[in-house]
Amino acid sequence: MSRTARNSLLLLFVGVLIAGFSMAVLAAEEGGEGDEAPPEGTTTTIQSGLEPAVPIVVEEVEAEQADWTYRYLIPTGLVLAGIIVLVTAVKYFTDVVRKRYRIVE
Repeated sequence: MSRTARNSLLLLFVGVLIAGFSMAVLAAEEGGEGDEAPPEGTTTTIQSGLEPAVPIVVEEVEAEQADWTYRYLIPTGLVLAGIIVLVTAVKYFTDVVRKRYRIVE
């Protein structure tokens, strides 16, 4: 495989990954568009003096907290991957690129 083909394939792969992650983030930020609760009831300004036979108690349910793997392990893995990429780029520069060029005095 030629160098141009490898670079094109790598660029395409990185572009697909970035697009996929950005779509997932956008979908998570918007929240569910049809998850809105219907109205609790209707109100009126007319006082009829009637009371319901059975009082309805509305219990608010707390939102579930995400698992610890989602909250801690995934961000830590992403940070470590970023650090590894950065260290690899610096190591490549110091080992390969620096040896190719010499300062002419």
